Amino acid sequence: MVLELHPCTETDIPEFVRIQVAAFNYGGGMTQFMVEYPPSEDYINKSIDKHIKSMREEKDITYLKVIDTELDNQMIAGAKWRINQKERNEEQIQSMLPVPGADEAGKQAVIDFMWHLNKVRRQYMGTKPFYFLHILVADPAHHRRGAGAKLVRWGTEQADVAKLPCFLESSVIGRPLYTRCGFTPRQEEVFDLSKYGGKGTDLNTVMIRDPVKA
Repeated sequence: MVLELHPCTETDIPEFVRIQVAAFNYGGGMTQFMVEYPPSEDYINKSIDKHIKSMREEKDITYLKVIDTELDNQMIAGAKWRINQKERNEEQIQSMLPVPGADEAGKQAVIDFMWHLNKVRRQYMGTKPFYFLHILVADPAHHRRGAGAKLVRWGTEQADVAKLPCFLESSVIGRPLYTRCGFTPRQEEVFDLSKYGGKGTDLNTVMIRDPVKA
């Protein structure tokens, strides 16, 4: 087994989307409502276009992938890091603050979760310099192989050099990995899944990792 980390190119985005949909659905909780499953062709195409637009236009974004060289270089996990090493203004932070639009009409779970993300990102990061792990997804068929940790460490190691904190919002399934990588919980938000046709509750956790001195 040889896992390698590489930057994503635009040709990787369709596979990135496939993994994201599979991972969000597998994770259950609120993330299952954030994707269409099974995804329609229209949904897939819109998701691909959205990521490619982000890749092209948002200069603070880095897309990464982990491949398995023994599986014909198959992508098994991906990440989207947002890196801001300088103070920004209110206009510059809007791209990281989700706001429900026409595509979210009638999807109350998505609307509530997006406003949650908007609130905590503004509260904990705001305009300050931060390394922000925006997305981390692994193919459910390749969990517990170390791909996720590779993608996290790519950012945390750089953040230590830059002497900046890292921020993320964690699902229940991702929290043990982030804890091992040095993140600590700062706020927990409980969601009642019965409001959205589900069962039980889900927990989303704001986690921050302070820079480690060499």
